[in-house]
Amino acid sequence: MASLAEQLRRSGHRAQQLLTGGEDARAVMEAPDHIRGASGIVVNCPPRVRGTRMSLGDVLALAGREARIFLCGPKSPETVDKKITDLWADEALQRDNARLTAEGAVAAIMRAGSRSIGDMACAVIGWGRVGSALGELLVAMGARVVVASRTRAHRNRAIERGAEAVSLEALPEVLPGMDAVFSTPPSTVLNEEVLSRVNPEALIVDLASPPYGVDLHAAWALGLRAWREPGLPGRYCPESAGMALLRAIERAGGLQ
Repeated sequence: MASLAEQLRRSGHRAQQLLTGGEDARAVMEAPDHIRGASGIVVNCPPRVRGTRMSLGDVLALAGREARIFLCGPKSPETVDKKITDLWADEALQRDNARLTAEGAVAAIMRAGSRSIGDMACAVIGWGRVGSALGELLVAMGARVVVASRTRAHRNRAIERGAEAVSLEALPEVLPGMDAVFSTPPSTVLNEEVLSRVNPEALIVDLASPPYGVDLHAAWALGLRAWREPGLPGRYCPESAGMALLRAIERAGGLQ
């Protein structure tokens, strides 16, 4: 969001980031006035506002009658309002987000490990936007990639992109030979029973949204190296993530 605000300023808009948790008391008290005076508001859905329990309804109540509100985030708005543009309905933004998230996941593995991606065998669980972007990136980098998916059509697409593919039921059979495991579906696929089959030297990265894909406590109890990578892609490449949001806002008609 900070990067988006900076890019908006460069393009001639008056842009300010509000309620990030780093403001002093006066800035927090003045935030509602800034919201009331804004012609455009970009906010997470649900809002992630440090130090308050501000809801989307609160933002709408404060916003001026002519303000446009751009939502970014996986949760659909509960309120139907013609002022609201759900940026997450933009397929191009979803693809940008998936591509950048995949890059961030690969960067995390390279920081944590000591091997080149091209020397690794990687399991990718799920073939949604993030799983497919990640699988294609790993293949392009020379890794051996095994995709686990419930859907035969997705498994066929993974094979077309240069990966191997198995059903989720067959995942435990391939895990002992994997150097890295990426979980993308928001359900606990890697539970204690499945984790017991993982290569003890493997790196396990949970890229799923809540309720997450990896039982971290079970993994740690087994002595496995497993962790979550929240906040991707913004934490990995904030400027590119801001650029992707700005392109989506422009496709939706832009800010006045």
